[in-house]
Amino acid sequence: MSTATTNTAPIAAPKALANEPWGIWAAILFVIATLVTSVATFGVAGLAFVMVPAALGMLALLCLIVFG
Repeated sequence: MSTATTNTAPIAAPKALANEPWGIWAAILFVIATLVTSVATFGVAGLAFVMVPAALGMLALLCLIVFG
């Protein structure tokens, strides 16, 4: 009867999370949360009031992604 021990290398964590653009995800989440809060507080008029600055903010974010 043989008892052999094997040394296994530790499993490395994937680097996908390290390469994730967390700032962009945070900005998108902030815009969505702002829209939901506006609709919950002011109704459809609040959505229309917040949608224009949110659209401009998303356009600025898109410009940063494309040209940045």
